[in-house]
Amino acid sequence: MARSIWPKSPPGFVRRLLAGHKVLGLALGGILYLICLTGWIGVYYVEVERWERPNLPEFTTVSPEAAALAVSDSRRAMLADTHRGPLDTDLFVGLPTEAMPRMVGGWGHEARAYDATGAYAGDARHDLTHFLTELHYYLHLPETFGMIVVCLFGVGMMALLIGGALAHPRMFRDAFSLRPRKEGQLARVDVHNRLGTWTLPFALAITLTGTMIGLAQLMALALGTFAYDGNVLKPYEPIFGAQSEIEAATGGRVLQGDPAILKAIQQIRTAQPEQPISFIAVHMVGTPQESIEITTKPPHRLVYGETWRFDADGNLVGSHNMSDGPAGRQVAASVYSLHFGDFGGQPVKFVYALLGLALTVMIAAGMDIWLVKSASKGRPRPALHRLWIVLVYGAPAAIALTFAAAMPTGLNPVILFWSQMVILGVGSLASMRLTDAPAAETSRWMRFVLGVSVLAMPASHLLVHGSTTQAALQISLPLALIGLLLATTAFPRRAAAKTRQTVPAE
Repeated sequence: MARSIWPKSPPGFVRRLLAGHKVLGLALGGILYLICLTGWIGVYYVEVERWERPNLPEFTTVSPEAAALAVSDSRRAMLADTHRGPLDTDLFVGLPTEAMPRMVGGWGHEARAYDATGAYAGDARHDLTHFLTELHYYLHLPETFGMIVVCLFGVGMMALLIGGALAHPRMFRDAFSLRPRKEGQLARVDVHNRLGTWTLPFALAITLTGTMIGLAQLMALALGTFAYDGNVLKPYEPIFGAQSEIEAATGGRVLQGDPAILKAIQQIRTAQPEQPISFIAVHMVGTPQESIEITTKPPHRLVYGETWRFDADGNLVGSHNMSDGPAGRQVAASVYSLHFGDFGGQPVKFVYALLGLALTVMIAAGMDIWLVKSASKGRPRPALHRLWIVLVYGAPAAIALTFAAAMPTGLNPVILFWSQMVILGVGSLASMRLTDAPAAETSRWMRFVLGVSVLAMPASHLLVHGSTTQAALQISLPLALIGLLLATTAFPRRAAAKTRQTVPAE
């Protein structure tokens, strides 16, 4: 028999690892499930943004003159915004790309769309998409605190992955050992272990990069508070640059208006024709420190972009060397792309979404294993089991219903979502007094509810926008198919039972 490449662990060590793995999984399960669920859905956040505003103009190329007009108009609108927060000092205008074929300018929570001539084309805010991504980033808690909390859960997830791998001595030998005909605990263990094996490299990479993002927030907060007199942006200067570097590029002079903006765009197009412009940033708008930077996307690199600096007249001065500077800066500039799958186009996005879904299923199966095993030992926990099933199917259903309800009404999606989660939790526990339906029956009903909720999304979208554009159909059609599949397959056993009843006995 072939010898496993996985190191053999003493039985006592494995038992202790499994015990710790179980306790940690129980403690972190619900929040980790929510983070992973929103993570793999959020891989397609660009497509969801387009779907949320399906009728905005789309194009993939734009002239420097049109881009400059969009920047100038956004700048004027930003200066006229009397509700702008004190920290909303920077303007960003994204130019069209293959992935996001729109030109959008924004600051704070405002966003304005432009057509290919640079003319204003409508409101481009994506409140529902931001609801989804912010649920993943910081669970709708205060931003910095929430990212630190999510980071800590990421550390717990890494401990679960490593502990689970070490506690499975036959990990690689059993990688393709599926037993689909088995039911109950054995089937759940197979699903959990196989998905854990197949997704382990991906899960470690995603968890590590996500933890790095959160730890950066924690370290910046600590350093800024105790070493830089409360300036939490100071620790980021070695990566993203300092105001003193910008002032050195501009000579301490303020940006010289629209002509300088147009000149900067023209010069970067000439100097770097192989690097498409990702976005144009005007920093410190309306102040004596106002300046312009342009970020381009270097080909065949993981870094999110290369930042180019200009003097006050729009003349190209140089880059911040995000793609060819110190190794630490390049790593920091690549973490976001690696974590969110923002490289390699649609094939990479599909792989990220598929592996993220597998990771989410693995977490759901892990808790289910403990619940079923506990029941088999004479310690059933029916209330907790029902609550877990309701969470597994109810959380994505609540996200879907939030989209469906907020689109026509404009209601706050954060309040809608968390209100549903509270109702689901209270309703799940209260239902124990009304029915003792087994877990399988609860699971089927919740899967049906999820299917109907997903179907409500494209229905609401069509009602509100009436759009059949590519931006609309690329999300609405898959949602309709997924919703139909979930709803129509929720009760296969009942359908089979009815069929058997209609067959006459011989």
